[in-house]
Amino acid sequence: MDFEIVLGIFVFITGLCIGSFLNVVILRALSEESIVFPASKCPKCQTPLKWWHNIPVISYIGLRGKCAFCHEKISIQYPIIELLTGYLFLSAYMKFGIDIKTIFAMCFLSMFIVIAMTDIKEHVCFDWHCYILAIFGLVYNFFNFGELYTGHTFIFYTSFVASILGLLLGAGVIAIIFGLGYLFFKGMVIGVGDILIAGALGACFGYKYILLILLGAFVIQVAIIVPLFLHKLYKKKNFKLLVPFLAFIGISVIEALYFKYLDLGIMAINWGFAFVQIIFGYYLVKQILATLPKNIDEAQNNPDDAMRVPFGPALVASALVFLFLH
Repeated sequence: MDFEIVLGIFVFITGLCIGSFLNVVILRALSEESIVFPASKCPKCQTPLKWWHNIPVISYIGLRGKCAFCHEKISIQYPIIELLTGYLFLSAYMKFGIDIKTIFAMCFLSMFIVIAMTDIKEHVCFDWHCYILAIFGLVYNFFNFGELYTGHTFIFYTSFVASILGLLLGAGVIAIIFGLGYLFFKGMVIGVGDILIAGALGACFGYKYILLILLGAFVIQVAIIVPLFLHKLYKKKNFKLLVPFLAFIGISVIEALYFKYLDLGIMAINWGFAFVQIIFGYYLVKQILATLPKNIDEAQNNPDDAMRVPFGPALVASALVFLFLH
């Protein structure tokens, strides 16, 4: 068998094992337990697990998704995270080969998964997860492994300076959005933890690329929020908002088709499209912002009262796209 295939299989299996550990990190961070002690146990009956109950993916299949002791269902999260980690590790190996970049990419990917999952499960971002990711990024760029930029400054590699600037820029942009949300809309348009996530990503990718990642994250977030928001409006029979929302989307589609296939060059029509979009857009933004939590306590205690879609996973998804496509 070809050596590269054998090594790829080894990398994938390593990813499965790391994914099993990441499950522990995610769940115990949320339960505020040590990741070392006690030993693995069933979250339902608290019975300590045997070693053969912890084999990635295989144990889940062998146990048919149920605890060996109390027979309660085991969360599908376990095999999903294991397989996802294995796939991403293998993808990193295929992209970077046998290189120090691959090791750091795996470190980045591990923290991406942890950060995204705690945000998805409980809308929580733990500071130390972001600090670890930021440290990985700073070390990676201090030694110029990523080769963000060539040459040196007086003391440090330019990549390291770019990493620090990226940290400040990423955190700064999100912090400004956070502050503007409170100033103009009296609500949380973005989470506090997102400031740390953006800063950590900036440390990994540098000040030039973090802006692209943030832009990509906003696009991903909109793509997620729009269908969820429409579903919520339909479920609550809020046709006063649903109809204008659909009308805004319809007008945007018609405008795009008009300019692509039937642009008559008539200014009145062009301005008419713009005016209608501005009116509908202003109304929709105002209504959407009204659903946002007014403060952190409200966001944590009344999750069903607001259209809460964590921004952290979108940041991570955008960083993943950039990592593998750049």
